[in-house]
Amino acid sequence: MGNLIETAGIAFGFLFIYFTNSSLHPVLNITLLLAAWFCFWFFSHCLTHFVVGKILGVNFLFYFVGRSSVVKLNLPVVSSLVRQVPVLGIKVDNASLQKISPHKRAIMFASGAVASMISPLISVVYAILHLPAWIGVFISVLTIGNIILTLVFSSKVGDFSKARKSLQA
Repeated sequence: MGNLIETAGIAFGFLFIYFTNSSLHPVLNITLLLAAWFCFWFFSHCLTHFVVGKILGVNFLFYFVGRSSVVKLNLPVVSSLVRQVPVLGIKVDNASLQKISPHKRAIMFASGAVASMISPLISVVYAILHLPAWIGVFISVLTIGNIILTLVFSSKVGDFSKARKSLQA
């Protein structure tokens, strides 16, 4: 069911892109493009963990709704905002995780964060090619901000931190 939700979310992202075009009102274009961007960012994460993990020999138990690990940073404004937003998670079967090499573990952990940084580029490319320049700039800035925040936060408490720890074990 979790994979179906993740796949449907990505499909909705492409559907939002499909309905975005230069003849629409700019506010509607930005709304559709932001919805697509969110779908690519949010729904690619766990699905990529699942696909990469399966390729590398990891089994998974279930999907769940939880909180972002950014909450662990205890940043005054950011942590309180992030605490309000549910995220999808995927529970790894630890026995299968321990059977693969530390490098494969690191790849599986890092894959979700990498997907959340790269997948929104679909919206950027579409905006640059098909929409007014200012919309392309706006969505590009959003995506660059996402990449920077992911690199910083994930390295401290998220997927990149788990990948680094798996290599040190």
